[in-house]
Amino acid sequence: MKIYFKFLGIVMLLFMTSCEDDNQLDIDIVETGSLISPALNEHVSIDTENGGNIQFEWSGATSGDGGLVLYKVLFDKPDGNFEDPVFSVMSNNNGAATSLSLSQTYLNRIAESVGIAQLETGNLIWTVESISSYKTKLFAETFQLEVTRPEGLATFPEFMYIYGTATESQNIENAVAFKEITNEYPGDNFDLGIFESITHLEAGDYYITNSRTSANATHYYINEEDKLRVGNQATSFTLPEGVYRIRMNLALSTISFEEISNIELVIMANQVVKANLTYVGNHVFEANNAIFNFLTPGAPEAPSWLSWEEERYRFNYQLDGVTYGLGSYLNDGMNASVVPGLTPYNVRPNGDQPEEYYNIYFLGADATQWTGAWKFPDAYNGTPFTVKVVFDPEAAHYYQELQLD
Repeated sequence: MKIYFKFLGIVMLLFMTSCEDDNQLDIDIVETGSLISPALNEHVSIDTENGGNIQFEWSGATSGDGGLVLYKVLFDKPDGNFEDPVFSVMSNNNGAATSLSLSQTYLNRIAESVGIAQLETGNLIWTVESISSYKTKLFAETFQLEVTRPEGLATFPEFMYIYGTATESQNIENAVAFKEITNEYPGDNFDLGIFESITHLEAGDYYITNSRTSANATHYYINEEDKLRVGNQATSFTLPEGVYRIRMNLALSTISFEEISNIELVIMANQVVKANLTYVGNHVFEANNAIFNFLTPGAPEAPSWLSWEEERYRFNYQLDGVTYGLGSYLNDGMNASVVPGLTPYNVRPNGDQPEEYYNIYFLGADATQWTGAWKFPDAYNGTPFTVKVVFDPEAAHYYQELQLD
């Protein structure tokens, strides 16, 4: 009997070892691909204003287990070895595609990083890194790309500013700030170097600068072709007085003005406006003594289908006369975030809501009735309150505030 159990144990050990060997996947990259385009020594004249994206393409790599291989495109100086590339980015489709669509604004920044000055021609190199699980392998090939840079900036300051008689600040020390905006909300399609501020403007002059300290500031103005140019001279504001969403595109050297108005707090179930916010200065819209009785079945303002107590709201606004929504990062059901990395929260806020709960996002034209909701806290049911929408470019994010009156 002892011999039998000893033999059975040896057989089971051999079987388990064999299974482990069978399940040991070969995740090594056994074959890298080949670079295709842009071809070796091809020339690109960067056109950040009118040029389309540059397409980088290569053939696929193979892993030992035949599984998914991801790709990262690396860029470096002509004498570099990609150990510390000047720029790297996953390929299209979150790294799964054998191609990369790179905007010319990004290419311009890469060119600057390898030492190519504005309006000059120089070289950079690129290759692809293949990734299988935790194993990586560089392609054997390196392609050189010759590029000519345009005028305009490739790297940008943290903030831009305006000041002057047309603005909310008369001096550079208190100049109105602009922040660089990034792609956060689904449908965002911002390129590098777009700076935004929501502020009041009236007839007068304004100066554009990259610093609130005169000694460190580079000044800009708008020339007769509506292009940003370096120079310490005033630009006249000639549009009607109002609050504007201003966007400076430093990569394209352009500036745009869109009037923003009629911000309303809207109950989502019945689309009834419960507060009309007016601009009070310093990037803030505000309404006082607003009041809302939570909707209950059969109440005068309640829709006929309502069978629960309802308290969801968001904001509407007009941009150059067209109505859009301002909402939260939450999906229609409030049970997931549409902005990566943020925590969903679908109950009435009671103090334990995430810090980002009151973040505000510009919703797209395709937003549904329930997109981007917030819920009122219990204490706001039938009690007057003040509401603010704050487009502070120096805050961590645009946000809203509620306060009982």
